[in-house]
Amino acid sequence: MGLGKAERFQEFLKRLEKSTPASSHDDAFKLLGETLNQVEDEFTNIPFQPEHWQTDGRMYPPEEDNAREVEGRSDVVRYRHKAHNTFIRDNGAIEIRDVDGKVLFEKCGSDGRGVDLQ
Repeated sequence: MGLGKAERFQEFLKRLEKSTPASSHDDAFKLLGETLNQVEDEFTNIPFQPEHWQTDGRMYPPEEDNAREVEGRSDVVRYRHKAHNTFIRDNGAIEIRDVDGKVLFEKCGSDGRGVDLQ
């Protein structure tokens, strides 16, 4: 079953929402990657080839080399993507915003606290 990128993104968010909250940055980073790759493997026939991310039409999870500091927040890391930013807090909280800053997704860490960017 093939879905467009927007539909696959919504499926990714739906699965991420249903998943068990993460308890650390590393767990949240792993959760994002595994969830997105499951959706892409299920709904596309595009092989996982991160070197072709700009041209193959597959969505790829954040990479460590796209990590950026968040000013005044040593507990949060920002990952830059083509159309959005993913923020991961050291408690496992996840927040995804579009490039204009609109929140697309929020998930608290296992301690019940969110990323809480102000």
